[in-house]
Amino acid sequence: MRRATRWVSAWFLALCCSAISLPPQNTRQNPKEESRKRLTKPELESRGPEQPERTGPFTIGVSVDLVIVHTTVLDKSGHFVNGLKKESFRVTEDGAPQAVTYFSQEDVPVSLGIVIDTSGSMRGKIELVTKASLALIKASNPEDQVFLIGFNDQVELLEDFTNDIDAITDSLENTIVSGGTALYDAIYLAVQKAQKGIKPKKALVVISDGEDKDSYYKLEEMVSKVQESDVQVYCIGFLSEAPKKGLFGRWSKSIPEKAHDALERISTDTGARAYFPGKLTEIGTIVAEIAHELRNQYSIGYISSNTARDGTYRRLRVSLEPDAAAGAQVRYRRGYVAPKAPSQ
Repeated sequence: MRRATRWVSAWFLALCCSAISLPPQNTRQNPKEESRKRLTKPELESRGPEQPERTGPFTIGVSVDLVIVHTTVLDKSGHFVNGLKKESFRVTEDGAPQAVTYFSQEDVPVSLGIVIDTSGSMRGKIELVTKASLALIKASNPEDQVFLIGFNDQVELLEDFTNDIDAITDSLENTIVSGGTALYDAIYLAVQKAQKGIKPKKALVVISDGEDKDSYYKLEEMVSKVQESDVQVYCIGFLSEAPKKGLFGRWSKSIPEKAHDALERISTDTGARAYFPGKLTEIGTIVAEIAHELRNQYSIGYISSNTARDGTYRRLRVSLEPDAAAGAQVRYRRGYVAPKAPSQ
């Protein structure tokens, strides 16, 4: 009996030691994953009215840089808080207080991009997604400029900047569903496209059901592109339920979890919101909420006290005075990239 007990104890000790020595699953990046998934850099053809791409602050006149922060304020019930004044807000840049010089709450026209996953897995969803996209446009400001991008393993501009609802309807109804998922490429190129729009506010609505599989751009490259822009990126992710994890599953993330984190990060950094509906039928309510939000934001502007034109990333914080709206949630882009001085 004692010998059997010693044998069981030794076996259990060996098992524990081998488990401890195992490297955490998926912590080492596969060499194939370190390289780009495709070698050809994607491009998006532009045919509509555009202005030169801008990054960082809005420019007014010749030498004055005005940083605009579009801000959403919600009460504890998730309703918009209206009627706030300029004095209700505090703004800091890299911790330094900034003087608000521009303030408004107006229904500002948007250069709006709708980015739709047209991969094969969207076959059973595309009809409702098409209807929701049209509902989003109809609920938006009539002066908005809208462009439409579809993506599978390739990214395609389905409709250039327009306010012609019939043209967008035709493009949506003729969408072909097939292929893989180049999500990061689609967001990167859509941000680039939105930046060239002529309307003062820029936004994207990205609808997808899976993790990126086919992009040229890596996650961090795409996130950097988003961070340096003034484009709000709303994400709607129809993701599969994360599988139950085993003994060592805590060291790795499933495909749905990775996709969830990527979409959440993009939206949070831009002051927008990521949605993960449990049912496809919820998309109508979601797009109505997005359209309403874009038409009811506060626009807060300031001239940075940091006059260095060094191309660095500046972190922003927008908060409310204590007596402005107790317990309110404030959403805003987390930072911007300062302009660079022209090379001598």
